Amino acid sequence: MTPDETDDHGPLRASLAEAARVPAMVEAHLPVIARVSALLAETLRRGDKLLACGNGGSAADAQHLTGEWVGRFVRDRRSYPAVALSADGPLLTAIANDYGYDEAFARQVRGLGAPGDLLVALSSSGNSGSIVCALAAAREVGL
Repeated sequence: MTPDETDDHGPLRASLAEAARVPAMVEAHLPVIARVSALLAETLRRGDKLLACGNGGSAADAQHLTGEWVGRFVRDRRSYPAVALSADGPLLTAIANDYGYDEAFARQVRGLGAPGDLLVALSSSGNSGSIVCALAAAREVGL
């Protein structure tokens, strides 16, 4: 038998090894993280709104992000304008039914977005049609 066949903790060990690599990955991406942070902060300062979208787990992340903006994070403060474009199931499915799923977020960006707003589009693959179309709509609207 191989160690993997006898080690019931193999998956946990693999997850821990992956987690141990996270600090180095964050360090490698600090310039991008700083740029995104600056964009988020500037959006707040101007009083503009955050729109966020994603599919699957990324949709949950988008909802969590906007929840922190509208609710609070760490300490009590005023509410900031933010909308998770995946949060309204009936709206999302109506758009998908009438226009196709690629337009599910793009239609909302066109209807809710305004120049100065910021779209955070989350994707694990980077090539989801609905995310690509949402980003194109954001450019059209001037986000």
